[in-house]
Amino acid sequence: MSEEFKKLVDESFEKSFNPIWIYTDDYLYGLMPADEEGNRWTEVSYTFEMDDPLQIKERNAMLSYQFLFEELEKGVSFYVKDFNVNNLKNFANSIQDKSDPEKIKALINEIKTNPEKYSQNLPMVFNKENLDIIKQKV
Repeated sequence: MSEEFKKLVDESFEKSFNPIWIYTDDYLYGLMPADEEGNRWTEVSYTFEMDDPLQIKERNAMLSYQFLFEELEKGVSFYVKDFNVNNLKNFANSIQDKSDPEKIKALINEIKTNPEKYSQNLPMVFNKENLDIIKQKV
């Protein structure tokens, strides 16, 4: 199971735009493009204390954006006490007119390029060079 997860992590940077990987004490969460256009996304979660820890779901961009937003708003904010949900909501409002694939790309890019707007210590990986942070946890 953990080898399958590590393979997904390694493959997550093969598309034309980057995924997002989040790590907590209880689980790992990733959202990566399933196609080159960003119309479909693969959500990967690995929950440490479960009998079947690896869950993989592919969804359309609209649902994927909603799940990513919820993960940030509720999941990350639970673990990261200084996570600024208001800034997240304000950014989401600023991109509401974009297409669903563009919303996901914009949200990932925003957190990647402006992490200090959201927290002093985000438990996230946005580049291939830091994937060992994720893989070492399984």
